[in-house]
Amino acid sequence: MSRYFFNVHDGVSIPDSVGSEHADVESARSEAVETIAERLMGTMLTKTDVSAWLMNVVDEDGFTVIVLSFTAAVKVIDRPGGSALKTATS
Repeated sequence: MSRYFFNVHDGVSIPDSVGSEHADVESARSEAVETIAERLMGTMLTKTDVSAWLMNVVDEDGFTVIVLSFTAAVKVIDRPGGSALKTATS
């Protein structure tokens, strides 16, 4: 098992000083995607736009093995007459 570190950059750099052990890079990739999905859902529910998020996964030697980057936004558009159409992009 190798240890991987999941560093997040979402306007503020959040280094992972603990990491987690995985059998291979694919297992680390699954954790990275799940972690970003959870953070994204929580952020979007609080009506916060996400611009240029990045997760940099490094191995024990500090070598970058995975980079996840994306942008997502929620925009509420008012319709004539007072109702709103909600849209989401990611």
